[in-house]
Amino acid sequence: MMGKEQREWHRVTVNMPAKCRVVDGPARYDLVEITDMHHQGCCIHGDVVLEQGQVVRLVLELPFEGPINITGEVAWSGPISSHEDIRTGLRFKMNDLAAEDTCLKLYNFCLLRQPKQ
Repeated sequence: MMGKEQREWHRVTVNMPAKCRVVDGPARYDLVEITDMHHQGCCIHGDVVLEQGQVVRLVLELPFEGPINITGEVAWSGPISSHEDIRTGLRFKMNDLAAEDTCLKLYNFCLLRQPKQ
C-alpha cells in the first residue's frame, strides 16, 4: 500500500553511480547508486548500512566537470524488502556557498539528463 507523499520538493530520477563513506568513519568508500534527488537531498541505494544522523560524503563524476564531493546527513535508512539492498535518504549539508553551488550543479546536471516529454 502506498502512503501519502511527504516530500517537500519534487525528486528527479537519476540512477547515477557514486562512492559513499561515513565522515569520521573507516577510510573506505562503498559503491552506491543515487536513485533520485532534488537540490537539497537525494536517495541512495546499495548494501551500505547507515544510521539516522550520520554524516556521509558522496563522490561522483560529472562529465566535463570531473569528481565532485557532496556531504549529507542521513535522514532515514532501511531495507527495500527482504533483500539486503538498503535505501537511504540524505539531506545535503550546505554550510557555505561552495557546497550550495555544488549541490545545485549536480541537480541541474540531473535535470538536463531527464528524457524529453
